[in-house]
Amino acid sequence: MTKPISIDVCIATFQRPLMLLRLLHSLVEQNLDNISMRIIVIDNDRKQSAHPIIRSFQEKYDVELLYDVEPKQNIALARNRALMHAKAEYVAFVDDDEVVSHEWLRALLCSINLFHADVAFGPVESILPDGAPAWAKKLFYRPHRQTGDSVQFGGAGNVMLKRKILDELASNFNAAFGLTGGEDTEFFYRLHLMGKHLIWCDEASADEYISDARVTLKWIRMRGFRSGQTYNRIVVSRYSFVKKIAWFFTKTFQISSGMLAIPFIRCLSYPAYVALTVRIAAAAGQLSHCFSENNFEEYNI
Repeated sequence: MTKPISIDVCIATFQRPLMLLRLLHSLVEQNLDNISMRIIVIDNDRKQSAHPIIRSFQEKYDVELLYDVEPKQNIALARNRALMHAKAEYVAFVDDDEVVSHEWLRALLCSINLFHADVAFGPVESILPDGAPAWAKKLFYRPHRQTGDSVQFGGAGNVMLKRKILDELASNFNAAFGLTGGEDTEFFYRLHLMGKHLIWCDEASADEYISDARVTLKWIRMRGFRSGQTYNRIVVSRYSFVKKIAWFFTKTFQISSGMLAIPFIRCLSYPAYVALTVRIAAAAGQLSHCFSENNFEEYNI
């Protein structure tokens, strides 16, 4: 009989015990044929709010689970602590507010082997509250790709990587992004720049449950602004001087033309108006980083 393939599933959690429990249930309900799964949960709450859930889960299920605490609130440090414990052939990450599909791990693993990849990302479908507005349904929609398509970066909400590639890194997740978001994008983009093969696996789906607090114009625009800042820090900062000048004028034009178009778009379509303001916020976020290196407030994305 073939030896099971070992996979460590890493979860960083912060004060979401019930969501975490829902995720854990979905993990053990997967098809784990010929897979040896270990779950690593890093509680980023120094008060260990996830511990009661973990204890009750371990009493009910015969599954290997390692629980540890990262007392300093910083998502990058929590992910790094998980990697410190990871010893399996493959390492997967999933967010604590998600639920994975029945074939999640198998799909990621098969795609890595089939396409000789180092990293595979899966889609995260947003599950909105009942009665969510039409504009939210469009803005939270995430486009799909063909399985095997190469990508330059992605998030840690649904991903698997070969454990051995971590040995080639000078550092793992960057703690400078730990309170602003983007630590995962920066991490995987570095792997791309190192020449690692990053791909998409459309069959490895996970669902993310969106809270009412996030289905607001203020939150979605702030997310766009922060995403723009993150993109600048990770990608634009590596541009040549000439390319930065061209990028600067392009973004300035996009913001100016977008602002002029707002009144007309608002009259034609409210969802289109919201989408336009989010794009303007993202462009503004990119430009804002040009004028200040210390403009990142703590914001949970």
